[in-house]
Amino acid sequence: MLTEYRSLSTDELAGIPARAATNRFVEQLHVRAFGQSVDLYVTPGTHLRDDSYWRLRSIYEPALASQSLAIQGVALDIGAGFGCFSIPFARAYPHWTIWAFEPEPEAFEALCQNIASIELGNIVAINAAVAGFGPEFNWPGQDVTACMSKVNKGDPDAAARLPDLLPRVDFRRHIEMRGVIECRECDDKEFEACSYPALPPDALLFLNPNLLKLTAPFAEISVLTGLKDAPLDHIIGESWTYLPSDLIFGTANGMRQTWIPQAGEPFLSLRRSNSPTRERAGLDVVVAMFNARHWIKECVDGILNSASAEIRVLVVDDGSTDGSGEVVKALYGNNNQVILLTKPNGGCASARNFGRMHSDASHIAFVDADDLPGPGLFAGLLELARYTGAEIVQGGFDLLHADPNSQPRIDPSYEVSTPDLVNAKRHPFGERTCLMAPSWLLIQGQPSIWRRVYRRDYLDNRNIWFPEHIRAFDDQIFQLLTLQQVTDVPMLDGVNYHYRQHGKQDIRQGDERVFYSLEMFRMMLKRGVSEGWNDFHPMLRSFVNTVNWSWSNLRQELRPAFERGAAELWVYAQNTLGAAQFQGLPDDGFAPPDFSFFVTDFRKKSKALHGSYASVYLDSIDMHVGMVSARHR
Repeated sequence: MLTEYRSLSTDELAGIPARAATNRFVEQLHVRAFGQSVDLYVTPGTHLRDDSYWRLRSIYEPALASQSLAIQGVALDIGAGFGCFSIPFARAYPHWTIWAFEPEPEAFEALCQNIASIELGNIVAINAAVAGFGPEFNWPGQDVTACMSKVNKGDPDAAARLPDLLPRVDFRRHIEMRGVIECRECDDKEFEACSYPALPPDALLFLNPNLLKLTAPFAEISVLTGLKDAPLDHIIGESWTYLPSDLIFGTANGMRQTWIPQAGEPFLSLRRSNSPTRERAGLDVVVAMFNARHWIKECVDGILNSASAEIRVLVVDDGSTDGSGEVVKALYGNNNQVILLTKPNGGCASARNFGRMHSDASHIAFVDADDLPGPGLFAGLLELARYTGAEIVQGGFDLLHADPNSQPRIDPSYEVSTPDLVNAKRHPFGERTCLMAPSWLLIQGQPSIWRRVYRRDYLDNRNIWFPEHIRAFDDQIFQLLTLQQVTDVPMLDGVNYHYRQHGKQDIRQGDERVFYSLEMFRMMLKRGVSEGWNDFHPMLRSFVNTVNWSWSNLRQELRPAFERGAAELWVYAQNTLGAAQFQGLPDDGFAPPDFSFFVTDFRKKSKALHGSYASVYLDSIDMHVGMVSARHR
């Protein structure tokens, strides 16, 4: 839709009917919206005109264009201004009734002028604000309800009488930008005190509204709280304060399809849409558990810390032999937020997939049973996921050293000194801040899927699962696949996942399972080629880091085979992808001392396949854990 404004010329003024020509609103805004074209009188000054134009084009129209509205209904336009939204909407939906609330007298006068000039009969204009009340107000409920009932029945005089029945609420009005009114106390000298008659939001419940258009700076929480029981199918607007998502998701009344951008932070918007698969609006945290009876309580309690009822814990007992399942039953048998699932032992990947298949939530996370999620981690990430709509969101992580014979110690992760994260722009998000972490940076770092929340439809549509034949380090390929498909990952400051360090961790064993990394990177190469990826460089950098780290922890007798397998796979990748993908990744950047020698040897042997995709389908004994294990028995 194209929206534009203009001032009337002298010739055009001469053609205006007498009742309009004598009106002081001589500037018009030409609006094309919702399939309608109207000329609206606007208040003097440019701010309200331009601001209303911007909201219509950037928020209201795009939001409603993605939704299906009923043939008839009731809409609330709170902060109607001169009718930039109400007028074209009323013309486009003649069977809807629009209640337009505007407290500022000058804007209200322009609103009434526009309703009269366009001859609309389905707009009810009320010269009042909508805001929450404090305990000092004596609400004249019955008189106001009776008056509003008369308005609702078409009494033309009742709407004019209503403001006189309402208590006056203190607001702040911008001295220069006419039309900027805020419901808050502030010491800003650019604002002056004022008061307007106001309705409490719950007084509108009897109207059974289906749509809410909200422009009420700093009154948004009180309005949404008061209308929590209204059958709202559509909510659009802008917020000047952080709105907890349970104002939208914590009710079953109406579809509550929502688009409310946060002022000044356009990438943050409280949003909700109907799921085509009817998933539950919430988060399931899958905990893969095998012989973790000593840690599982801390893990589950950490997830539930500050968690709302929308967050559930799915504990998957993967054939434990130490009574872990019985511990969970005893501790959480009566807790509806904790569900115990049992299966024969199949490895961590199979346990994670099993939990995912039993989940019905819109968002999902995967946690290790021996770790400790920090307070508010998953509650905060679910909020961030809803505000950004991102495929992946994450918190921070640190290293938890909790030896039974010593005091617990937490060491920060490498990310606290990573310039691209430390120096990233911070965005206010409630009581915390958030930033955009580049995916290429996260791909190169330590696999840390456990501090992330994923959109379930993203994983399903991309067909991203944990490969169940991989019995260790399966989080590595999951990290690479999920991050490969996105550009940035919203990251919430001030929440952390405590990654427990102990002697039984897979990464500390240095055995044949390290070779799973080679197999997974080969799987990544094959998938990338088949899907036509453009950029393999972050994944290749991750391969270098993985080989170097694995080499430092690997048992001595396994090192020659691992070095050969890694070099062979490196050559196959070079044959397939070409030199441009390997800029800044020389052969001598690997820790194994003979790596370059093996690369040269394999390059000669596969010279005929240079530039051929066939290389990614080649492998050897040194790329398969089972074969390596058999050879070293």
